[in-house]
Amino acid sequence: MSMKNYMDGIHYENTLDSFLKECQVLVDDHMKQYPWESKLSVNKGRRYDKIVSEEIHEGPEWKSRHSERVWAFVDKTNGDILKPDGWKKPAKHARGNIYEEDRMLFMSHSGPAYMDTIKEYYGA
Repeated sequence: MSMKNYMDGIHYENTLDSFLKECQVLVDDHMKQYPWESKLSVNKGRRYDKIVSEEIHEGPEWKSRHSERVWAFVDKTNGDILKPDGWKKPAKHARGNIYEEDRMLFMSHSGPAYMDTIKEYYGA
């Protein structure tokens, strides 16, 4: 691995970590109204990193139940943020890019926006 590829990898990891923290703030703000919590984490893949939301239900009424869903995918080659099209693959069309200043524009507590929302925003 060349030094440039190594440095690009470090830049990607730092940017992804920063993006994940911003997304967790969105999720935490929304989850204040519920008696359980939702934590985001990254599952590493070859081309795409998968951001997974784990809902943690604890207490006598829940009996420590946990559930997971894919929150988003991030394309490691270019930083594109993609909505999931199931557990294993992303949907087409980027909803943002982790390297952009406005990367949170189309993110919500439930993940990246649907394309209809984005088209409406741009008047398409």
